[in-house]
Amino acid sequence: MKSYTLKAGDTLSAVQDFLKSLITSGKVSAVLVPQEVAAKTNVAPTLIRDPELFGSANPFAPVNGLNVARLVANLSRNLPEKVAVVLRSCEVRALFELVKLQQAKLDNLLIIGVDCAGTFAARDYAQMVKENKVDAKKWASQVAADGKNPTGVAWRRACTVCPYPEASNADVILGWLGMAGNLLIAAKDEVDLSGVAGLEAASVPDTRIKLLENLSAERSQAKEKAIAEFKNSVGSMEKLAEVLATCIKCQNCRQACPICFCRECVSAGPIFDHNGDKYMEYAKRKGAIELPTDTALFHLTRVNHMGLSCVGCGQCENACPMDIPVGLMFQALSEANQKRFEYEPGRSLEEPIPITVYKEHELEELNTGKH
Repeated sequence: MKSYTLKAGDTLSAVQDFLKSLITSGKVSAVLVPQEVAAKTNVAPTLIRDPELFGSANPFAPVNGLNVARLVANLSRNLPEKVAVVLRSCEVRALFELVKLQQAKLDNLLIIGVDCAGTFAARDYAQMVKENKVDAKKWASQVAADGKNPTGVAWRRACTVCPYPEASNADVILGWLGMAGNLLIAAKDEVDLSGVAGLEAASVPDTRIKLLENLSAERSQAKEKAIAEFKNSVGSMEKLAEVLATCIKCQNCRQACPICFCRECVSAGPIFDHNGDKYMEYAKRKGAIELPTDTALFHLTRVNHMGLSCVGCGQCENACPMDIPVGLMFQALSEANQKRFEYEPGRSLEEPIPITVYKEHELEELNTGKH
């Protein structure tokens, strides 16, 4: 990759100038980027065409209320002009999975990955802003040196076990971790950034390389520990039923998941849409039934359907009104198959999802160690 630095009054201004220059130089016609809402209590994905409207753009704001990959997938359909999309690592990886599932196209997209040390749940972030506990405009400078959370408020669980602080598979990387106030612009060799103002050729500093390595190792260990603890505490269907005991089957987790793309989900169709006669039949057969029915089956069906592609973004857990650790459960239940097929979701566009190219003899080879 080619590496540059872009110096401005501050790191956020440098990013805004870079995104503006992408449009004014004709590289793209628009940019999809998080933009602060008027109250400053959240950011919203915003498609900007006017280069003078980047004043509120802030991809560093440590809040993530949705995985934007599915919005990008929708945007990519019949897209007539080149658009840059600014995404975190989990969003880039989810987008790659959607491309492989033929739900998105990259033909007219320039994927820009931005460093992420961690994010807060939207409701926590809003409260922190109101209490002046966080300043999104200064966030990059406060966290760049060590990637640590300086607020005392917990990051989203998914972020604490995410070993990907850098979106290394993006077309362009906006790097601020370990950059001592500067902004690193790293681009794939095939990406033409000529004409973009302010870029100076530079190498990636050792401080950044070491910080990214340390963060990745720390989060990988935390992920292994969290999954091991979940598996130890939930070692049977009875224990899993206890975890899901408060599930109201609202299906918020399905709606929030960037990988659940089916227009007609089986869980929302007639198979699970029971009428009174069915409920009475089930109650007669068993003596009594809990309502809503099939809560465990709903989650297990989702794991079976999209577990290989789960990128661990944790939006399912954010969306759960009952505080069920859905994200951790999915990672724990998906881990065996991901390891069996040596598949890392979103790692590469060239690596097909195993189940889409599965051949009958492969399971036998996996079990005998002949692969």
